[in-house]
Amino acid sequence: METLTLPSHFPAAVRHVYLAQFENVQNGGALKEALIQASRTPEGSEDRRRMDMAFIDARLIVSRRQLITAIVQAVIASERRCLRGEEPDAPIGLKTPSIHSDILWTLNPNNNIADALRRFGVSSTTRSLILAHIAPPPPAGPRPEALMTHMQSLVDGQVRHEGVALDTNDDHALTQMSLQDTASPWKELGKVYKLQDTLAFQNRDAAAVEELICATVATKYIGN
Repeated sequence: METLTLPSHFPAAVRHVYLAQFENVQNGGALKEALIQASRTPEGSEDRRRMDMAFIDARLIVSRRQLITAIVQAVIASERRCLRGEEPDAPIGLKTPSIHSDILWTLNPNNNIADALRRFGVSSTTRSLILAHIAPPPPAGPRPEALMTHMQSLVDGQVRHEGVALDTNDDHALTQMSLQDTASPWKELGKVYKLQDTLAFQNRDAAAVEELICATVATKYIGN
């Protein structure tokens, strides 16, 4: 697991981002069902607390920038929601019931939360899974060791102890996708983000495609 600390101008309640990636996941279907059941319980219930994180299928996550952009946008939206209680004309904040489900909504190019869950949420076909938990730093928030233990208790898979395996400064992961056959995530990325007619996608320009995807994620809340 790794911990990202957002800049000090972010409120303490959302300043720490904990990320863990699991490979060879075997219980994606059970995790999806547990999330559905938790959503039907009262706010603050033990089931909700237990599942209080974003469960992200890593199949269409092409870069670290795409993932972090979605997380930061959801954090910013959560603060706009707080402002709205004091300022009625403030921009509308979260589009879903929680900051963690808004991460999935932000990754998805359209506004349909069902599409976001289907494309980027955990399912029975998930094999590579990223868990993201946004919280205040300790002692107000969880201890990293305890959170990691909890994540491992949820997921039947092998955790990457060195952190999330998404390239920070290059497009290696996306390039590998672009070199695979037409049934690969590369083809699905083009369809999901509507890139098929762009020169970047047609030329298999991985860096340019990653730029387009991240721009879509970064501007998701504009006009919504």
